[in-house]
Amino acid sequence: MRDYDGAVVLDAIRQIQQTSTTEAVVSALGGFIAPYGFERIFLGQLVNPANVALKNILYLSDWPDELQARRRQQMAVLHDPIAICALRSKRPFSWAEARAHASRAGRMVVDMVHDYGMSHGIMFPMHALDSISGGVSLGGRNRPELSPVQVSELEIVCQAAYYHLEDMLGPFPYQKLAELTPRETECVQFAAAGKSNWEIARILGIKEDTVKKTLGRASAKLETVNRAHLVATAIAGSKIFP
Repeated sequence: MRDYDGAVVLDAIRQIQQTSTTEAVVSALGGFIAPYGFERIFLGQLVNPANVALKNILYLSDWPDELQARRRQQMAVLHDPIAICALRSKRPFSWAEARAHASRAGRMVVDMVHDYGMSHGIMFPMHALDSISGGVSLGGRNRPELSPVQVSELEIVCQAAYYHLEDMLGPFPYQKLAELTPRETECVQFAAAGKSNWEIARILGIKEDTVKKTLGRASAKLETVNRAHLVATAIAGSKIFP
């Protein structure tokens, strides 16, 4: 593995930013990660496949076709501890760390990847304003011994690739959620805290019917079907505090 060379990192970022096709981005990223001991790339936005079709999200992978098909068929992302941890974490973490906190179903999802020769890996979560959370996951056969500086190098270049692809291929149909008014935000925030319409009305000093109509407008904007869905969508879209 090479020693730290800032020029190599900057050159990789420049190469990525100059690309105009997904294949070129993956190729440039693949060339950069190889000396660190990684062979495979998964790069994508983390969304519920039951809600959003794969064709409508940022999703690129050089994983074996059979593995990708098995994961899609089983909706593996819903149980994948690596994906779940990426939604919650702002820092890189190893696949092994995620597996250690997984359910039985989650461990099976990770072990499925191991069956295809990817025994070790690292996930770099991606979070930005006006962007659905995602990540870049790198896998390989052997466990690389990475220094903190090397992890930072990988993270910077993975970020460059991810956001370049998001800009190149986006905006995606669900990526920018409608904005709520301050009053709508207040009502949804109190609904998330378990307050009834009557309680919200008392807190805000407005009529209960006004609360009901305000939540209805918020629900229509976020295209949700009930109160729980509204709260969950608002939290997922960072419209309110969790």
